[in-house]
Amino acid sequence: MRQQNVQQQNLSSKEAIRRSAMYWRQHSPPKALLDYAASQGVDCGRAIFLRLDIDFPGMPRLFGTLLTPEEKFISFEIDTDKNHVSVELVEEWRDVTSEQNLSLSNSGIGVGYGALAVQVLREMNVGVSQE
Repeated sequence: MRQQNVQQQNLSSKEAIRRSAMYWRQHSPPKALLDYAASQGVDCGRAIFLRLDIDFPGMPRLFGTLLTPEEKFISFEIDTDKNHVSVELVEEWRDVTSEQNLSLSNSGIGVGYGALAVQVLREMNVGVSQE
């Protein structure tokens, strides 16, 4: 198998981000997560979920990373009831934006993951109304 060049790798990474984001736009995330995010001022209708794991053994019931419409990366770990309707404990809700690679040009890797995620967020929010 031929190795991808930097541009192909960036395109592949961007498509993976888009697939995850589109999935969670088409399949509503758990109510407990949506409610908690809203209580923190996050419009989930315009945010994208970069990662959302549900009921992974040994972890809180919901954990992952989202990118807010304001382009803040939030890492979260939330325990909920078994149906994911109500929050029982928020173990983490932390802005991790400063930990992201937001560079548009990195030697050997091209565009950073964070910058690709921001591009996807902006593209997906074209024409999406603000609440």
